[in-house]
Amino acid sequence: MEPVVVLILFAVFLGALSQRVTGMGFGLVSGPFLVLLLDPFSGIILVNICGIVAAFSVFTRTFAEVDWPSFRHLALGAVIGTIPGALLASVLPTPPLQILIGLLIIVSLISSLTLGRLGRRIPANVGTRMGAGLLSGAMSAAAGAGGPAVSAYAVLTKWEQRSFAATLQPFLVVGTASAVVMKVIVHGGVWPHLEPFTWIALGLVLVAGLVGGDRLARHIDVSIARIGMLVLAFGGGVAALVKGVFALV
Repeated sequence: MEPVVVLILFAVFLGALSQRVTGMGFGLVSGPFLVLLLDPFSGIILVNICGIVAAFSVFTRTFAEVDWPSFRHLALGAVIGTIPGALLASVLPTPPLQILIGLLIIVSLISSLTLGRLGRRIPANVGTRMGAGLLSGAMSAAAGAGGPAVSAYAVLTKWEQRSFAATLQPFLVVGTASAVVMKVIVHGGVWPHLEPFTWIALGLVLVAGLVGGDRLARHIDVSIARIGMLVLAFGGGVAALVKGVFALV
């Protein structure tokens, strides 16, 4: 097995592990590394495909706690937001797109952490939910990381954590699936060029990450797991940014 394939499988495993333990993070953890290992378009498409499976798996366990009215508004905004995100990803050359992906991930992480410390609050209404969903959809299509925008919304509206984490799963399924469809439409149907064996291996490590995350969630504090996810995601974002900058030089 080629080293790059091993690294791709490991990135997907870490993303699935993070998604199951913390309720989010597949795109943040896997996205930057898959962009580095493949290319911005193929990498993000692969992140989105695997992210749909991971989020749906978590959703089957948490559907009873979903806030369906909030989900509908967020999801509608996300579907609309994937249009400008996919268009932006299709017109940018590879190095600038890598820089954009790295910056979006880094800014998303910093803003999510900062907002929690400011103690600010916004009203939870249709307008704010649609706005958060639209931004999330655009980021999902462009960078494969739609979670931080909705996380920031949850912090600013003081959304109860269990309800938010449960609602996030079907939202990510809808938003990510919309991003995949829109990117395929805009980009002419280009998919990651991987061998059949690699696709099978991806499915196996995805399941392994979700099962491992399920067991790990019983023994590790969520806050510690979230810190680990943020460290990995920040490192991946910086790596994607640096690679894009050096490609331009």
